[in-house]
Amino acid sequence: MVTMSKRLSELYGMDIYTMKAMYVGKVEDVILNLDKGEVMRLCLKSFRGGGLSSDDVRGVLQEGSVSYDEVVEVGDIILVQKPPQAKRGSEK
Repeated sequence: MVTMSKRLSELYGMDIYTMKAMYVGKVEDVILNLDKGEVMRLCLKSFRGGGLSSDDVRGVLQEGSVSYDEVVEVGDIILVQKPPQAKRGSEK
């Protein structure tokens, strides 16, 4: 896991790229583990507004988000080892 010194609010809107320079998307939401005080997932779709069904939420978590364990570096952009499942087929 990457240790960083960014405020949580700074992650929102950041661009995410793979180590192979493939654009993944922008951080729209962040899933936290409040017990541990850790970021768990970076989501490419926002959960705010409450308009998502439980199936939509499941889809975002499975295919439209990146596990924070995949994050390699956080700077001006976020670098991840591999894209979410939905985009893996397009990365060569």
